[in-house]
Amino acid sequence: MNSKTVNIIGAGPAGLVAAINLAKNDYKVTVHEMKKNVGMRFNGDFQGIDNWSTEEDAQEFLESIGVSINFRFAPYTNGDFFDALAERYKIKTSRPLFYLVERGTNEWSLDQGLKRQALEAGVHIKWNSRLTKVPDGQVIIGTGPKAADAIAKGIVFETTHENYYAGFLDDDMAPQAYAYLLVNEGRATFATCLFKSFSNAEECFERALKRLHETADIDINNPKEFGGYVNFFFNKALTKDNRIYYVGENAGFQDALWGFGMRYAMHSGYLAAQSIIEGSSYPDLCKTHIQPKMEIGLINRWMFTRLGNKGYKKVLKIVSEKEDLIPIMVKRHIHYGIGNRILLPFVKLWFRPRLKDKQCMHKNCSCLWCKHGKHDMLEAGIDC
Repeated sequence: MNSKTVNIIGAGPAGLVAAINLAKNDYKVTVHEMKKNVGMRFNGDFQGIDNWSTEEDAQEFLESIGVSINFRFAPYTNGDFFDALAERYKIKTSRPLFYLVERGTNEWSLDQGLKRQALEAGVHIKWNSRLTKVPDGQVIIGTGPKAADAIAKGIVFETTHENYYAGFLDDDMAPQAYAYLLVNEGRATFATCLFKSFSNAEECFERALKRLHETADIDINNPKEFGGYVNFFFNKALTKDNRIYYVGENAGFQDALWGFGMRYAMHSGYLAAQSIIEGSSYPDLCKTHIQPKMEIGLINRWMFTRLGNKGYKKVLKIVSEKEDLIPIMVKRHIHYGIGNRILLPFVKLWFRPRLKDKQCMHKNCSCLWCKHGKHDMLEAGIDC
């Protein structure tokens, strides 16, 4: 087989970014996607690419990994957060806190934008391709999360509300996580995230929706339900037999604190491509560029789980008094001090990702994923 031939399994952001960069360097790239299109795991819901974890703006980051912005990419700066008593806190930032993107099959989604860039670069995508074995030669595997360490339950809807974002911290409606509202150009996403108590997702969402109506004057038209999930874990072998590379959430690259993992996913795809192009070590690249941020995120998650509603209130009061939250957030995400080094081994022992072999067989099942017809999600190994 031609040494400049690479097969990629999975057409998610990680796989497509790898494909784009390899094709631009004259590699013959074939992407195998089990669905008939990209983004079919999603429902047109809005998500965010974080802009608080590095000094480099997310727009510059995308350019540095070979990604052009040909998709919805809306900057969001100042917004509101609410505590468990529905008290409002204004958050002020000197640059966008995050960039809103759309996920799914709509024309201007991140997924469709990356697909267009891959095709323009000469990547061949084989749709409905279910491989029974890993191809020979160099292979990149980016088939998404293997289980659910956190889930989201929400709705997408139409609204006349102006562009806006809001976050909600309350363990009664978002256990050890948050609920969020994202509004852009007449459409909106509202969801609650859960890091535990998954079986209470419906009840938590109803409480969150009630809180939304209490705090925001927003009309909800043509709502459609959706569900999502993320998976993160550490110490997975990132390569196998010196020819197979694992990227994205398949490799556990996810933000343990908030679940903002798109930067990690795309970065891992880029690093896998660079490893092949340059003949360098992919694990070493990840250890330098991704692992430290993931470890700090895990420590932050451990600390967040100990706050509770009273702690959230104190933190929101402190951050709302800052004229610019960005420098504080950047420092928190890049400063690997002695305290973090001491904490990390204990935090890793505390953390137990959900990696299970059991799969839902969809017989008389009322789990969140089966209820919404997302049977394909369970092929990743979610234990209902």
